[in-house]
Amino acid sequence: MVVLLAFVLCATTSESPQVVNADFETVDQRSATPSGWLFTSLPGQSQLVSYQSLLEPQVSGSRVLAIKVAADHPQQRVAYNAHQDLQGFQAGKIYRVSARVQTRSLQSLPMMVVQCLDESGKKPLGFARSELRKLKQDLDEWETIHTVIKVPVGTSTLRLRIGIPAEGNAGGTALIDDVLVAEVP
Repeated sequence: MVVLLAFVLCATTSESPQVVNADFETVDQRSATPSGWLFTSLPGQSQLVSYQSLLEPQVSGSRVLAIKVAADHPQQRVAYNAHQDLQGFQAGKIYRVSARVQTRSLQSLPMMVVQCLDESGKKPLGFARSELRKLKQDLDEWETIHTVIKVPVGTSTLRLRIGIPAEGNAGGTALIDDVLVAEVP
């Protein structure tokens, strides 16, 4: 009985934040976008980016998030991303956040950003970003991007963002799948 209680307590305390619809399989029927995620666009210019849930060509029935920058997008410094606030995190813990990506006609690797915000939701307490890398060719095979963050004391919101910068990526598409958050021991 004591062993069972110890196992349950260890399992409870080592839980990582949960990502809603981390594999993008559940689709909102009205918008055709993955459920549980919010999506950015410039005010009044939503035609410059599209977000879709697509069937992955190599895996029958599996879905991915596709973010496509319009071919006529002006050269402008802006990033488009899918985001959500994660639940179940603990201040002081270190988490590795990862996702698999492929690219079509992008000049830069998709990015993953984690923001730690105070209770007002406005003051940043921590920030982590995946590797910034220029691409010479499409990523036809899945590649994992990741970042690591230690959640500061006072964090009320742990916000995950996954996306692409528009600058230099007009007409390009990022395919994203299998988002994972794991505690780093």
